[in-house]
Amino acid sequence: MRIFFVCLIAWFIAQLIKVIINLVKYYNGKRKGIARNKVTLSTLFKLGGMPSSHTATVIALCGCIGLRNGFDSDIFAACGVFAFIVMFDAFKVRLPISRLTDAFNRLQGKVCGNEAKDVKKVEGHTIPEIIGGFIVGLCVSIVMVKFSGLF
Repeated sequence: MRIFFVCLIAWFIAQLIKVIINLVKYYNGKRKGIARNKVTLSTLFKLGGMPSSHTATVIALCGCIGLRNGFDSDIFAACGVFAFIVMFDAFKVRLPISRLTDAFNRLQGKVCGNEAKDVKKVEGHTIPEIIGGFIVGLCVSIVMVKFSGLF
């Protein structure tokens, strides 16, 4: 159960970093006269953006398992495969789909006019966002396992 809480903490920290980044963008945009989306509580639960909370969560899981059971254990290998699938999906599947959704919504707006309802967009991640999530997850797992005395 402790590993679950470490993963939850990694997810929360990644989401909190997203909120902070969005707040900075909002206030910088407001100062420069650029319209930005307002940051609300729902921003904490949005997908996409820097850093990837999915990556932070699975890397925290991998880090905890590796530090606890050994990096040569079968369970660490399974977690590594799981983490790879999550990161691959974020970059190679969800990112292109989110870009296609943007293009489709623009095209639909031109063809059907403003009465057409936009298709819901599923956000993917860029490589820097995935690396950011990797760093958050790794740091959280190391701090929680090595320095907090949880394990």
